[in-house]
Amino acid sequence: MKKNIIALAIASAVAAPVAMADAPVVYGQVNMATEQFDVSNAGAQTDANKAASGTQVNNVASRVGVKGSEDLGNGLKAIYKMEFSVDVGGSNTLGNRNQYVGLAGGFGTVLMGRHDTPTKMIQAKDLFNDGVADNNPMAGGLGAFGKGMENRVNNVLAYVSPSFSGIKLIAAMVPQEGSNMTPASDDKESSLSDLYSVALTYGSAKKGLYLAAGMDSASDQTTGTKGKEANHTRLVAQYATGGLIANAMYQDFGGDALDGTNKKGTDVQANLGYKIGKFMPKAKISVVDRDVSALKDSTNYAVGLDYALGKKTTGYVTYTSIENDLGVKDDDTTVVSVGLLHKF
Repeated sequence: MKKNIIALAIASAVAAPVAMADAPVVYGQVNMATEQFDVSNAGAQTDANKAASGTQVNNVASRVGVKGSEDLGNGLKAIYKMEFSVDVGGSNTLGNRNQYVGLAGGFGTVLMGRHDTPTKMIQAKDLFNDGVADNNPMAGGLGAFGKGMENRVNNVLAYVSPSFSGIKLIAAMVPQEGSNMTPASDDKESSLSDLYSVALTYGSAKKGLYLAAGMDSASDQTTGTKGKEANHTRLVAQYATGGLIANAMYQDFGGDALDGTNKKGTDVQANLGYKIGKFMPKAKISVVDRDVSALKDSTNYAVGLDYALGKKTTGYVTYTSIENDLGVKDDDTTVVSVGLLHKF
């Protein structure tokens, strides 16, 4: 009863009234961890939340959302989602995540709003998702936007095709608009080609063989460097069966906008996990090769153990080691995390 009341309250704030048959679904997760950081060169770190050695109690990408659909007839339906990050225990309560409205039918799905790029969407199962061993820090800060290929962008016009013998096409175009326009650009008008992302997938990331390839291309309007672009590519292979999950992912961060910076290079990541009853031991490794020879390459890794306390609640412990890209010796970060994740 309480859950229905909460669902109705949130839906009234972010969605138009709908019939009970099309009532919105409230979902989310609360994830908190007590973490012990050991940062050998803390004064040179750029992330204020992770700058100092010592013990921290951290929110780990907690979130809440409302999603739903309406049957429009003739095989057509309207879909929507409003998802927010929640800073549990912090001062910044809400932040924007994927938020969109769209149409779905036999032709596929078209949506507009804020969303992950297709290249982000095709990522293999990350057994250390959201925490300090997430793709972004493990990729060593490579990429035009400083987030590996985990980019969530505004002003998206996106399309997801139906499955053709297991193959799907995902495409998105993102114009830079208004205050987002880059004065340094050669082109002074916004365009759907300011940033575009295209991906192909085969199979399912949940079970069996999964293959995917994606590319992001950002014009100087998006990079902010006149006449220079950025291009990112990602290749993914995964196999999941029974309790086993094994995958590998290759990422290339290129384009002349990144020349001479610590953002250009390649990264190879791999995850391996095996569920044994309520336990899942897991491991992850990331090899970072930076284009600038003055900056050292990195081999980052994490090991951990999940324990299913219930259908929706998981306890976990992880150890993460990350070599930073500061170009000096002894600039490593190690983190021990003990956390609790509850989904609803």
